[in-house]
Amino acid sequence: MGCNLRDLVIPHPVDLSDLRGERVAVDVFLNAYQFLTSLTGPDGRPLSHDGRVTAHLYGFLDRASSLIAHGIDPVFIFDGSPHDLKRETLKDRRDRKNVARRKWEAAVEVNDMASAKKLGPQIAEYTPTMVQDTKRLFDLMGVTWVDAPMEAEGAAAVLCGQGEVSAVASQDWDTLLYGAPTMIRNLTAHGTRKFGRVLSAERIELDETLETLGIDMHQFVDLGIMIGTDFHPGFRGVGPKTGLKLIRNFRTLENVAEHKEIEVPSDIDLIRELFHNHPSVEAAIPDHTRGQEEGIVAMLRGELGFGENRVKIAIERLASANRLRSSSKPTLFDF
Repeated sequence: MGCNLRDLVIPHPVDLSDLRGERVAVDVFLNAYQFLTSLTGPDGRPLSHDGRVTAHLYGFLDRASSLIAHGIDPVFIFDGSPHDLKRETLKDRRDRKNVARRKWEAAVEVNDMASAKKLGPQIAEYTPTMVQDTKRLFDLMGVTWVDAPMEAEGAAAVLCGQGEVSAVASQDWDTLLYGAPTMIRNLTAHGTRKFGRVLSAERIELDETLETLGIDMHQFVDLGIMIGTDFHPGFRGVGPKTGLKLIRNFRTLENVAEHKEIEVPSDIDLIRELFHNHPSVEAAIPDHTRGQEEGIVAMLRGELGFGENRVKIAIERLASANRLRSSSKPTLFDF
């Protein structure tokens, strides 16, 4: 999730109708994990069909078709190869997942399904096979997707800065550090219930954030690095509010480090470069196409055992937005 900037930004409520006619980049990875960890069976593992995980496809089918029905043109961005600086972060995640997996296996062995249900989401993985299934579904739905050369939210932020998309939909606060002019949180979860409350999409504007904080973009990136990102664990004892006071007073990360007698990261210039000039998609983003009704049904109903009504709702949404082509008869679902 990168750097936690929640306490420093001003979120503005967004209704899906506010984004009608807009092209919005969507970070795939975090959305996939939300689906895999929320759509689970009794043992906490993601929903599957004949041993093939389908939870992520349930989520993307519903959310992508809903966005399209609201007149939003989503562009889904997949992560590329992580930078070497992220290896430690990824190793920590793997270590935590391995510990959780051992606990989950122990719970299942003694038939402690309550514990297994809680531990299951901690061991969820978005595998290469799941990635390919997601891309196949998007192709059948006529939804645009692209591979980022590195971080999806970084590539999306650059595309937004270039005007290729109007906003970046992501839960990762690093999206702002990468320079996305407009970030939308909870877009794909808009209207769903979590922890007893209904989630609503919210917009965060980078220029407004910088003006409110009284710092420039370079100081904002330094602030994020001090708090902690995927590329650096941050300065011990420095949270968002403390970090903001320090960067306002001392202006640069180096000055803060000197004041607190903390060693400056040896690769600070590279870390900064990853935020200020993150690699992005070089080729033009392809336009969306019309979905293939028969293909969607064959994959989801025929191969993966999706319920008829779930698939029918998604198809009707695509049709309502004139985003569907079909050569079938009205009895398509009667097979």
